[in-house]
Amino acid sequence: MSRNAVIVKREKSLAEQIITVVMISVLMAGFWYYFLKQEQQFTLVGFETIAGKFATNVSTIRAQWFMDKQPAVIMLKEQIQQGVDQKTQRNISVNKKGWVDSKKGNLDCISIWQQVMNSPLVFMNKPVAALQINNNSGVNKRLCRYMLASGEYFQYNPDNGKVSNILIIK
Repeated sequence: MSRNAVIVKREKSLAEQIITVVMISVLMAGFWYYFLKQEQQFTLVGFETIAGKFATNVSTIRAQWFMDKQPAVIMLKEQIQQGVDQKTQRNISVNKKGWVDSKKGNLDCISIWQQVMNSPLVFMNKPVAALQINNNSGVNKRLCRYMLASGEYFQYNPDNGKVSNILIIK
């Protein structure tokens, strides 16, 4: 190969690399644009999943309450990992109707979350606020509201075990 052919080949190779880098950068920018545009929707769908899991766990605990002949505290035994024969035991406080409840004053809703979900108040590395709403008049005397900073929330009623759909504060 002549010296000019080698120089032309290097220039071609450098141009191809620059074009490749530019194309990858454009594709990445497009991905980030659409990802950030849909981030709110991802959060909403994920939080709906959490609310569904919360409702399922509440119903499961109540079913266990019925099977255990309606005690004041349910003892749940859970397998630590699949395939491992170790089990943990959790005590869950329930009210007279069998719904998960707590008697810790202002920390009731935090305690309820931790009993039901067996995890801290965090969703996708974002804190979840637990608010207790007291209503002295009406049927629902107390509600627990679990809310993200972006405004999505669901409520749990310890009197009847109802978990609301996701609502958004605007």
